[in-house]
Amino acid sequence: MDNQSNIARLEDLAKNSPVPLVREQAQKELEKLASIGSVQVQSANAGVTGLDPEVQAVLDALNMAVQGGGVANLNDIRQVVIDELAKRKINFNDLSDSLKALLNSTRKVELTIRNIASVKTTTTTNNDFLTRPIIQKILSDMQAENNVYLYGGAGTGKTFSAGGIAKILGWSIITINCNQFTSPIDIIGGQTIDGYQEGKFTMAWSNEIIDDNGNMTKVDGCVLLLDELPKIDPNTAGLLNEGLAKIKEYDFDPNTGQKLPPSILNGRGERKYKGNVFIMAAGNVPLNTIDPDYEANFKQDLSLQDRFIGSTYKVFVDYGYEFGSIMKGFAFIWIFGTKLREAIIRLNATNQAFVSIRLMQNLKSTYEVYRIEKEKLEKGVATVITNPKTLIDSLNTFFELFKPSTRQALIAELDIDAFKRIVAEKDKMPYDPSAPNFNTQQEVDEANQMIANYEATQLTRVI
Repeated sequence: MDNQSNIARLEDLAKNSPVPLVREQAQKELEKLASIGSVQVQSANAGVTGLDPEVQAVLDALNMAVQGGGVANLNDIRQVVIDELAKRKINFNDLSDSLKALLNSTRKVELTIRNIASVKTTTTTNNDFLTRPIIQKILSDMQAENNVYLYGGAGTGKTFSAGGIAKILGWSIITINCNQFTSPIDIIGGQTIDGYQEGKFTMAWSNEIIDDNGNMTKVDGCVLLLDELPKIDPNTAGLLNEGLAKIKEYDFDPNTGQKLPPSILNGRGERKYKGNVFIMAAGNVPLNTIDPDYEANFKQDLSLQDRFIGSTYKVFVDYGYEFGSIMKGFAFIWIFGTKLREAIIRLNATNQAFVSIRLMQNLKSTYEVYRIEKEKLEKGVATVITNPKTLIDSLNTFFELFKPSTRQALIAELDIDAFKRIVAEKDKMPYDPSAPNFNTQQEVDEANQMIANYEATQLTRVI
């Protein structure tokens, strides 16, 4: 075996070995050889103590193979490592921190829906979302067949949470947008000029969805979201009460002992039996109150509040989840967006516009598209987008939603020029579409401090 072959093998191991310690030791060997001008392979564990026994075995086997000339090519060397590693079972704690984080980022979830025979659902979901305390409570309520009501300020993630729950369950989500004009037809169905229209409540209840072509489709389950529930007319809300109250009213066949699902009537008087349905509602205030900051809110009857009793949660923005999951790698956008959100709240301007999870996502996506299209233009690649929308363009359209006086106050407080300089610096950073990361350590530290300060003020924080 010639000297050059030894060096080539070590160089390959230093760059490509799947075992970090092997890479490290191979690099050390190369440095030693360079310092003494020798091709003699040194002990693979020179200067290293306290190694895991199995890792030590890999290093010893590798060193013996190289020194003894018992391998003919790089594939043989790799095989030595594979053979040694195959002798042991690698567990989670053996993995690097980066690989642990990757494996933890998603989780396959299997849920058996309680009280509905033989129904299982398996899905892969974001682990950061799944483990949030509010999501754990909601999933517990789902299993217990409790109706859930989420209330809180605009942009706190109420509807976002409902969508995430539907994704975890693998069910369809049906939304009734509640307001003073919501009609019985919207809820239980009824006759229209175009014919009979099925109600969204009864569709979700029976898992029978009418598609855009007018065809009825049976689905595995439904999450029914009653969005902005405090804005529904109290008289119309009475139509919801029956279904909400019957969610657990199972009967049993006296002859067979079989559980019989509860039922409701649709607008035709047809009986609809309950399938896999989970009812969530969202609003800006508790159901039995009126908030002057929100227009068209009605104080609902206490019986409607009782339908969600014990499962009513005040929702706050989850800074940690936003930064660590939704805006991962984009700290500069999250920091500015969060400061913008807090400024809007201080100015009591949330009735004009607000910073939501959706806005954060849109800003991130806009910047990603800008970087992709900008790179194409720089490389001379043909593209239909010759003047891609910028992050500042997006923010300008958002600021236009505010009254002139509010807009001026926000721009002055946030120092838009400073943010423009930050964006210009980010434009110079490399962009990896598969794992974008524009974070600096200073930004990560600032974001973590913002999260800590925010959480310290949320003494009743539940999300």
